[in-house]
Order: sequence, then C-alpha cells, then structure tokens
Amino acid sequence: MAHIHIYDIQEEEKLILAEGLKEHTCTFYSQPLSLETANQEAEIISVFVSSTVTGEMISRMPNLKLIACRSAGYNNIDMHTAEERGIKVVVVPSYGEHTVAEYTFSLLLALTRKISESIKVVKESICLLPHTIRGVDLCGKTLGVVGTGKIGKRVIAIARGFGMNVIAYDMYEDKEQAHLLGFMYVTLEDLLKKSDVISLHTPLTSDNTHMLSDNAFSLMKDGVYIINTARGELIDTKALIVALDTGKVSGVGLDVVEGEELLKEKCMITSTTHREPTKMLEESFYITTLLKHPNVILTPHIAYNTKEAVARIMATTLENITNFSQGNVTNEVHALKRSVGKLILIRHSESEWNEKGIWTGTRDAKLTLKGFEDARLLGDTLRDISIDHAYASMQIRTMETLSSLLGTLQQPTVPITRDAALNERDYGDYTGKNKHEMKEILGEEVFDKVRRGWNMPIPNGETLEAVYRRIVPFFLEEILTRLKRGENVLIVSHGNALRALIKYIENISDQDIEGVEMMFGGAIIYHLTEEGHMKTKELRETSAFSIDTHV
Repeated sequence: MAHIHIYDIQEEEKLILAEGLKEHTCTFYSQPLSLETANQEAEIISVFVSSTVTGEMISRMPNLKLIACRSAGYNNIDMHTAEERGIKVVVVPSYGEHTVAEYTFSLLLALTRKISESIKVVKESICLLPHTIRGVDLCGKTLGVVGTGKIGKRVIAIARGFGMNVIAYDMYEDKEQAHLLGFMYVTLEDLLKKSDVISLHTPLTSDNTHMLSDNAFSLMKDGVYIINTARGELIDTKALIVALDTGKVSGVGLDVVEGEELLKEKCMITSTTHREPTKMLEESFYITTLLKHPNVILTPHIAYNTKEAVARIMATTLENITNFSQGNVTNEVHALKRSVGKLILIRHSESEWNEKGIWTGTRDAKLTLKGFEDARLLGDTLRDISIDHAYASMQIRTMETLSSLLGTLQQPTVPITRDAALNERDYGDYTGKNKHEMKEILGEEVFDKVRRGWNMPIPNGETLEAVYRRIVPFFLEEILTRLKRGENVLIVSHGNALRALIKYIENISDQDIEGVEMMFGGAIIYHLTEEGHMKTKELRETSAFSIDTHV
C-alpha cells in the first residue's frame, strides 16, 4: 500500500482514480501542487500540466518514488532533479491525437470564419455590413505544421481534407508519411515565409522556447493565422501582441499561453507559486491584452478535454500507478540531454573615443548618449532570449553597454563576471592616437595590418594572436562550461577580443581573420558544439547597425 497524492483533480476524475486505487491511501487536491501541499509522506504523486514540479517541491517529499503525469508532455517536471533522486516519471503517451487535432481546426475555423463575431452580431442585434464579418477560405491555402508527431500528422490529414497545401518542419522527418499524406518537409525559415496558417504541435524544449519571436514574425506573410495547442512558451507573447497590432498576424487561436495558470479564477501571486512575482505580473498584463484583442481566441488548455480522451487519460494513469506498485514501470520518460546553451556576442556601443576615431585599447572611455541608446535598441532585438550569465571586460564601456542591455531585457539580476581575459587589445604606443592620422603616418597597407592582421606587432602592445591566447582558454575553461550546462551566456566585449574568439568558434584561418569585422549595433547568436565550435549562427541588428571600420 502506497501513500498517493493526486493534484489538479476534478470530482468525476477523483471517483475513477479513488475506485481504481482503493488498495492505497489516496489524498486528492483540486488545486495544483505547491510547496504547501508537497507532503513528506507522499510516495507517488500524480499531476496535470497545471502543476509545476520543481526541485524544491521534490526535496520536500523524501519518500517520493514516482511522478505520474496525466499528460503526454512533462516539461512541467524538474526531470534532472527527479533522475538525481532516482524518481521515476511516467506519462500518458497517447490519449487521442485526433482529439487535439479536431480542436486545432475548431480554433482555425472560428478564426477564419469569424464565428465569435458573428454570434455576437446575432445575440446583441448589431447591424453590420456583411464585409465586417467576412471570412476566408481554407481550400488552397498553405498550412505550415511545426511538429509531425501523432497530433501533427492528424492535423495534416484533416487539412488535406479541406483542400489545403501542407508543408511541415520537424527535426526528425518522417519521409514515408510525408509521401502518404501528401505534404513536404521544409526548413523552419521556409515554413514561416510560405505559410498562410501556422499550427504548433511540438514539445517544449530549451531550444525552441520562444520559437515564434520578433524575428520569426518578421519572416511571416502579412495576415498569417497562428494556432497553438502545444505549449504556451513556444510563442513570445509580447512579440505576438505586436504582430497582431501591426496586422502581420490576422488572428491567433491559443489553447495554451505563457502563464496560463493565471487564467484560473482564483490564481493569486502567493507563496504557492514557484515563479517570480515580476514575471507573473508581466504575463498577467499580456494575457489581459490578448483577452481584449478582437483577433484572438484564447481557451484554457482544453484541447484534450473530451469524454473519451479523459477516460483514456484516467485509464492509462491507473495502469501506470498500478504497474509501478507491482514493480513494473510503464510509459517511463527521461530527462532530455541538456543541449549547449546559446552564446551571444555583443561589441560595446559607441564610446567617447570611438566617436572621435581614437584608439582606446585598455583605456577607459564612457559611452556616448548614442552608445546608450544603441545598447537599448539592441536589447529590444534580444527579448526572446533569457540570459543565465553575462560577461564583460574590465573596461567601463562594456559594463555600461551590458547594464543598458539587461535593463531593456528586464533581466537586471543576471549574474555578471568581469575578467581581464575579455579586455580590448592593448594598443601600446598607439593608444590615444587618432586613427585617421595614423593611417597617413603608417600608410594604408601597414595601417590595415595593424587593425586587422593576425600577428602584426604594435610597439609595446598586443598582436591579435596574443589576444587569442588569453581569451580562448578563458572561453573554454569558464564560459563553455556554462554553455554545456545549457545556460545562455552573453558576452559584451571589444572588437578585437571578439574577433579573436570568433576565430576559434568559426575555425577561421590566420589569413582570413583579417577580413572579419565585428559589428556595432548588432549581436551574433551561436549554437555551438560541445567543443565550442559553431553549429549555427544568427545575426541580429538594430536600425543603428553598422560594420565598424575603426577597430
């Protein structure tokens, strides 16, 4: 007999589980799991997606052996803590892919045929011209499906029945089903550019959080429709609101949204939540904005909610718990391997010496007003990325840039490490010299070698090779260690320091590094291998973007 605590449970569901688990001691809670309700006697807990099982909650249950999720997804569980404790995690892998797929099209049809508005017209006896509630056909439109698991494939089958053209993106392509169902796999970028409707059916991971961000929306067709019945965190809500207001997105159907627990009638910012109050207030504001928006349909995570699907969820949950009690683990899932975090490289904004065209080197120079504004603008382009740790050099201009960036990102508590390994190149005797005057003195060829060359000596100063020898070991020993833990790391440094690091990351030759320049007003976002070499690279720029010609 086990002590079982079951959370997020409805009365009719409670009756089913109570009967099926009558040999055990069961405690039921209508509310989600919290620090207050994490019971130290619990050996088994069962939760729905509205419960977030944190490491701290797990630590309060020393006897816990099984977490039975009443869902297919398990991103709400601290899987790494569970595995460290030897706690098994089981799920309901399939409770009706057609159930969610049908709801997906319910949302899509309600949007494209303006059903909510039409009902309101009738109920409130509103006199409107027909064109104000005129919809659009789905036949002939292109549907982009992100995620071609069981639900995604069912959505594709329904779409083909409507006469839609279908393209899809998935890291693991099923070419056989693509042929049978009549759709084509494309890159995510192509899907964003070509789709009239985009529907999300992918699990949430650290890599695809805010998959639909400002950058993604900028690639989409004007007037696109978006459906999300997967996970709310796949969409950057702030960016979505902007896209709705500008008309980039004609309509959105959301069964999930960031902070969706705030939709519950009695949800309050109390000690029962594991999240920061500031973040919850921000999410509450965005949800309120969505609820008021005429082109949004927002429902409370009920795509699964049919009699048949709930019955299957209960049956599988009972089976999972009963089997575990008998020593047989079914439908077990494991923590996904932590992917290498994102590395963001940013050059400090314009300093007072940059403005004058003077070689600054390791000297301190404050930012200009333009420099502060450029840093703020750059921060706006990075709002979809959560920074876990930031690095800066010992020069004040990098710290001023970093502070402005983090303020714009509303991430002022990010830990910061300053280190001389990230300092600008020491220009020795050339420090404080006007670059334009030095070009006349040295001649253009020598001047270019001094600015860009790999091992061109500077009197009493550093070569780029010397900068490389100090920054790369620091990167490998300190920064890459964080990235391999899955942390997103921001480095604000200097033109030559970053060029030296880029040389290692991108495997650039000594000769070719002379042609590499580091941007002002832009950011480079890398996905790296375990060895710290580039897998993919993304450039983001502000309206103030420029390639520096004065390093």
